[in-house]
Amino acid sequence: MEIKPIEYLAWAKTKPKSGINLSLSGLTGLSHEELAVDWDGLEINGEHPYGHPPLLEAIAARHRAHVDNVCPVVGASQGVFSVCAALLGPGDDVLVERPAYEPFLAVPRLFGANVTRFERRFENGYRIDPEEFRRALTPRTKLVLLANPHNPSGVALSHEEILALALASEEKGAAVLIDEIYLEFLEGGRAGTAFGLAPNIVVTSSLTKVFGLGGLRCGWVLAQAGLAAVLRRLMDYLIVEQVFIGEQVAALMFARLDEIRRRSRPLIEGNLRIVNAFIRDQEILEWVAPDPGIICFPRLRGAGDATELARRLLDGYDTAIVPGRFFEEPRSFRLGFGIPTESLVRGLANLKGALAERD
Repeated sequence: MEIKPIEYLAWAKTKPKSGINLSLSGLTGLSHEELAVDWDGLEINGEHPYGHPPLLEAIAARHRAHVDNVCPVVGASQGVFSVCAALLGPGDDVLVERPAYEPFLAVPRLFGANVTRFERRFENGYRIDPEEFRRALTPRTKLVLLANPHNPSGVALSHEEILALALASEEKGAAVLIDEIYLEFLEGGRAGTAFGLAPNIVVTSSLTKVFGLGGLRCGWVLAQAGLAAVLRRLMDYLIVEQVFIGEQVAALMFARLDEIRRRSRPLIEGNLRIVNAFIRDQEILEWVAPDPGIICFPRLRGAGDATELARRLLDGYDTAIVPGRFFEEPRSFRLGFGIPTESLVRGLANLKGALAERD
């Protein structure tokens, strides 16, 4: 099997360090002190054959699911890998949104699947045309892959929109895998998982982006009990067991997730207002305003390639953004604003300077 590089992840892990990082897609991690964990009460070893029971129960309770629907994974990325491994074989079709997070393309191809596409166009506010989506399904479509909110634009779909996609996919016998890793940046009913809207909906998520707990690598898949059992079987091939001490900490954190969200809300809302004002002030930029969260996907008006902008910004201003070529839209760039407000203001000033230097 040929293991091709996932270019975006390789770039994200190895790019030069920058003084101001507007390429981040999650909140700044919580410190050791902020975790407020009784470390003396944790054990290195314990019974957790397919996940630490208190953690599985906490995940299920937060999503109004049953423990039988939960499979723990090492981050949502392993969840996507596991679902593809369970459902796909050579020659199957996988329908993937465009623009897309690159692993959505790379992982199905690793299993010999054919990747087909449906569009989320800037001109349509990155929403999904249901009729166009239906036409993109084929008799061989086994899986649909999308993120909600969308990565890179930050635009969220309603439950009604998701249900329409799921019902159309069900007619072809296809499952719909929704990465909900940004979902809890939303408020109210829209922050509720799509799991349970239709039997063919599978979701992945984790404690990384919204809660600043990426170091725990605590992720999960929610699926119907039969598929979840297959995913747990895959654990025996991939990792055998999770890291027990990490599972214990993650289980403790579930009791504090709402507190963490409340505490970060003023930063998120304030920073989004700052970014909104900045984009309005830049005639050279246009965007689809994101739903509440910490990423957006501006683009250069007219012709242009944001790769050169990103290089100039990094080399001349010590500031990083994500070139849109990693998401198949070279005119655009992903900007992350879940950083301290002072750093964001400085970073946007640097971005303004780099934009002014364009020929």
